[in-house]
Amino acid sequence: MKRKCFLFFFIISLIFISFSFGNDVNAYSYLSDKTEIPINLEVSGAETVCQTDDGYVWIGQYSGLVRYDSNEFITYTTFKENDIDYDIVNVKALAQKDNVLYVLTSKKIFKYDNNTFYNVDLKIDSDTLQLFDLALDSYNDKLYISSNLGLIIYDIKTNASIIYGGTENKTINDVAIDTNRNSFYYLADEGIYNSSNELIYAKTYVLDINIYDNVLLISSQKDGLKRYDLSKNEMSSVQYDMITDQVNITLFSPKTNTIFVGTEASGIYCIDADTGEYSIASNLVNKLQIVNFMVDYEGNLWVVSHNVSATGVSIITKNQLSNLLFDDPTWQQVPEAPSLERNVYAMERYEDILYIVAKNGIYTYDLKQNKIVENSIITYLKAYAEEKGITSLEFRDVEIYKDKLYFALNGVGLVEFDPKTNIIKIYDKTILENAIVSKVNNPDLDYMTTFRCLRAFDNFLAIGYSKGIMKFDLEKLYIYNANGNVLYINKSTNNEVVYDQSKGLFKINNDFTEVEAIPKISDVNGNTLKFLYDGDILYYNLNSRLFAQQYVNGEPVSKEIVIPYINGSIIELSKVNIGNGKYKYVLCSPNQIYITDSLEESLKEGKLINYDIYDSTNGLEVMIANTSGYYDENDKKYYFQSADGVFVYDFNLSKINVIPTKIDINYVDVDGTKYYDEKITVDKNSYRIEFNLSILGFRPNRGFKLYCKLDGVDKDYVLISDTQSQISYTNLKGGTYHFHSYILDEFDQKSNEIDITIIKPKHIYEEVWFWIIIVILGIILFAITNYLIISRRTKKAIQRQNEYKAITLESIEAIARTIDAKDAYTNGHSKRVGIYSREIAKALNLSDDEVDNIYYIALLHDIGKISIPLEILNKPGRLTDEEFEIMKSHTTAGAKILEGISTIPHIVEGAKYHHERYGGGGYPTGIKGEDIPFIARIICCADCYDAMATKRVYKDPYTKEKIISEFERCKNTQFDPHIADVVIKLIKEDRLRYGTEMKKNEEK
Repeated sequence: MKRKCFLFFFIISLIFISFSFGNDVNAYSYLSDKTEIPINLEVSGAETVCQTDDGYVWIGQYSGLVRYDSNEFITYTTFKENDIDYDIVNVKALAQKDNVLYVLTSKKIFKYDNNTFYNVDLKIDSDTLQLFDLALDSYNDKLYISSNLGLIIYDIKTNASIIYGGTENKTINDVAIDTNRNSFYYLADEGIYNSSNELIYAKTYVLDINIYDNVLLISSQKDGLKRYDLSKNEMSSVQYDMITDQVNITLFSPKTNTIFVGTEASGIYCIDADTGEYSIASNLVNKLQIVNFMVDYEGNLWVVSHNVSATGVSIITKNQLSNLLFDDPTWQQVPEAPSLERNVYAMERYEDILYIVAKNGIYTYDLKQNKIVENSIITYLKAYAEEKGITSLEFRDVEIYKDKLYFALNGVGLVEFDPKTNIIKIYDKTILENAIVSKVNNPDLDYMTTFRCLRAFDNFLAIGYSKGIMKFDLEKLYIYNANGNVLYINKSTNNEVVYDQSKGLFKINNDFTEVEAIPKISDVNGNTLKFLYDGDILYYNLNSRLFAQQYVNGEPVSKEIVIPYINGSIIELSKVNIGNGKYKYVLCSPNQIYITDSLEESLKEGKLINYDIYDSTNGLEVMIANTSGYYDENDKKYYFQSADGVFVYDFNLSKINVIPTKIDINYVDVDGTKYYDEKITVDKNSYRIEFNLSILGFRPNRGFKLYCKLDGVDKDYVLISDTQSQISYTNLKGGTYHFHSYILDEFDQKSNEIDITIIKPKHIYEEVWFWIIIVILGIILFAITNYLIISRRTKKAIQRQNEYKAITLESIEAIARTIDAKDAYTNGHSKRVGIYSREIAKALNLSDDEVDNIYYIALLHDIGKISIPLEILNKPGRLTDEEFEIMKSHTTAGAKILEGISTIPHIVEGAKYHHERYGGGGYPTGIKGEDIPFIARIICCADCYDAMATKRVYKDPYTKEKIISEFERCKNTQFDPHIADVVIKLIKEDRLRYGTEMKKNEEK
């Protein structure tokens, strides 16, 4: 059974989004004949529906409470609080405030807050308590609860409850809150009472009460719907007598000033609250026993029904389409598919009559009377067909030309109708053949009446047929055989004839003798069904793809405009003037209608933007290819051709801004355990973390894009898909993570953004300090190991070094003994000078290495004496001047001998300069003062000390005092004064042995 009417509604927005809307929508633009979407619950039949601020829809049933997020149903039947089990069954009413849901069952009230249920203690201890309904006073934070013990008022903030005075032990069935007067009205068995407990309406069969402005709406079992004027405290003079069925529930939409009325058997009434005009949707899936309404944040009307044989809940989406013919008795008699008799091919308006060309005939629809009226055309044509033996009539197109209507009657010819005189003329094959004045390419006349389409120009009518195109000017017929089926004719910007056929797009001259092919994009395959010239841009389709062609430097360039979610080839493409200098573009596939503000702006973006879309969820039936819609520029209405009649889009109606779709985190699943908080700490051994998202879009969703990012894992947002809502991560390292997610809806509007914090404690091996300790321990271990290795090697090296040192020392001492052995008078001199030099170096606080080096150097300071002849070296008497010169050469000879030794620093200096004098006059160079190397100055003092302290052939040893006096006397002349002072100190401290004592010490 077809639905019998259309109903209009507007969104009752939630407070926090109410200011995001544009202009109000006319109440008669929102509920169409075929917009109902059944919600398939596990158990049919429902009691109530509510939407919390986060976007979830809650449905109350006898079997429990259902939460719905447009994809998944979650049913709650029990919960535990303080070790007490509570049953959530027989849910009768729902209300919400600040995202807190209140659930009324027949015995209890529960609160759902932050994913947890709580029992609301009314503090009424009675086994006979029965709860019936719930109203929320959001301004005063109070719940008004209808019960068999009276009207219970519960304060949300204080958790206190009372039974309103005067209602004790009375059955209260409903309550309506009057926020304008800070008052309320309640429904008892006897009728309706005000808050002063005065009976204002004494009827026993009232089912529901509702308040808007100054009106109390009274839903009655017997009287339908009544109005009570609260400002006058009397029944209103305006009543709704057209509703004779039992009224169960009402809902007032302030945005549209519309009252929605749910009946027991008649469906839904939509009433203009000011004028009382109404319409009715009577062929709903949930038509019977309607008990509740809700308008969600997107503007969809939710219908709740007791009827267990139906789905219980359905959605009626906002809609600007209306089915023109659905309730017309004449149209109802037309057979439906599969015979396709309802297919509408074309339309034209003449005065107040819309001429509709369908497959089985021509219908005239009176736009003033809103019904199909009889017409003489079809009667005449049926008689003609019977006379000619034509078994069926197939109408294809209609066009107004020279103030007359012309119909393309396939197989017959052209039907001319004068609406002023009702004269009908048929241009059949015989008449058309006589009208031919030119034949091009020898057309096959057998096909000349296979008409497909018409288009009126200023001075002729262009006709497309199965073999080509014709020009008809009421007297003559010009034929151009295009060798292809012409399906659509349109005008170029210059009012030229442009048509499409199997080979592409073509432009023909006014004589219909020459044709020019219009280039299209060459690397894309597809058929052109519709095209549109808009200024210097040609828009055309190739199947489901839309292209725009412009000329750049004289060459045609085509660019694609991507159509989101399109289903099927483009079959309608037009530009319409909606007044005040504004235009709209209409684009259709067989299953969708797109209305956009600008194709040129879309061309810049490369995709269709700023559009509305309508499809089967808005009541649209499948539209037919190779047909044409009609735009009525006077009334600003677009008539669409479909397989089930005519759909009308009214551009006069303003529209709301589409609310972005909401998104929420349903739960976070961690290895099978569900978490609901925004900040979650998981076990450090957790392996799989899954974010289960809810896409809270209840309007017909035509696709969304889900973006997610986990900080620390994803560098940027990742596009998931348009279907998936579970995002998983595995084997995350310990740490703090932030999960972000949002969606873009079909209009590229961004939803709210989710931000979930996941804290995963770190294993000890994931802690920074652990690795710092490991590194430190490693360094220590490495250091100890290296120390032991180095220590061992060092010990060996030192041992080896000592061995080398001993060998070196022994070698040097051996050399020194060799030197001394050559000089009989100074035997042991080199060894003693070495010892004295070492002691002096120690007293000068030189390092151990420097002390050792001085000792080695001093041992070899006279090595040059090897080159001195023995007779000179051992001469007992004084040397001659010549002999002394030879003797002095031992310094330079020693330096030459030692110059190849690099391992003992300054060894050459000790041998060469130890006979230089601090005041000058020494040999071999005569340098003085600080220019004499430090080593040589030390050896000089030690050498002289030994000369004075030992017996020589030419003298006896000096006494200690004599030596000290000599050092005092020769300071600054022969000796470095500082070193001389050190020597004097050592002598005084008896630290430099000499003579026999030295020899005895050496022996020891």
